[in-house]
Amino acid sequence: MSLDRQIELDRKLRAAIQEDLRVTYALAYGSFTQGTADRFSDLEYWLFVRPETLAAFDVSGWLEAITPVHHLLVNEFGTPTAILPGLLRVEVHVASHDELAGVAAWPGEHVRPQRMLVKDQDGALAAILQTLSGKQLNPTAEAQQILDRTLNWLAFGLNVLARGEQVRALELLWWVRGGVLRLACLEAGQTEYWLSPARLAEQRLPPELLARYAHLTGELDKLEQAYAEAVRWTIELAGQLGLELNSELTAGLRGRIRTVPR
Repeated sequence: MSLDRQIELDRKLRAAIQEDLRVTYALAYGSFTQGTADRFSDLEYWLFVRPETLAAFDVSGWLEAITPVHHLLVNEFGTPTAILPGLLRVEVHVASHDELAGVAAWPGEHVRPQRMLVKDQDGALAAILQTLSGKQLNPTAEAQQILDRTLNWLAFGLNVLARGEQVRALELLWWVRGGVLRLACLEAGQTEYWLSPARLAEQRLPPELLARYAHLTGELDKLEQAYAEAVRWTIELAGQLGLELNSELTAGLRGRIRTVPR
């Protein structure tokens, strides 16, 4: 699939960033810098600006001077996000350059310093990205925390479902699925996209894993079966990964789903 549109827009955005004296450091990130983008992929940037210009930096006006914008919003994570013609999305974080050092704390997954670097007034950003590229994720170290959080969402969802709130239980199942998928990827040795395990899942993950995951995507009238499978799989993964799981909690989860057919 052609990336001509993204390539041309990226060129324009990088040129605008270079010309903007308010911007002292800038980087691009996401699939476009990782070499995995297609014509549906987003463009994403971080701009670090002079502190005295931060409050007045108008992302909407800045983008509209470069490209037509159909819609601009601030997403759930506080990031200005634009929807362009053809549903192309562009995210533009803007922060004070005093916050640049915080980039060093980012996870080091798929960091490509040369592709990511857009503007660097004194080499500080290049040095940070180079260090970040050598930073190794440790999925195994996160496994217990992921299990614990998944158990929390399971208990929450099962209680809500028992109350008869199917719509809310379906919403909570999203959190359950995310935790189970990460644990399943770890158990299968598929941690290439640890921070976003659903990324290219159909191409990366074993068919049997995807088939089982499908059982967690229940409709409103099939939530009992979806939660039952989530409980079974979570307990199974905890054992396979050697994680701590309270036996009384295990019994409580199993007891709640004991009447649900496999």
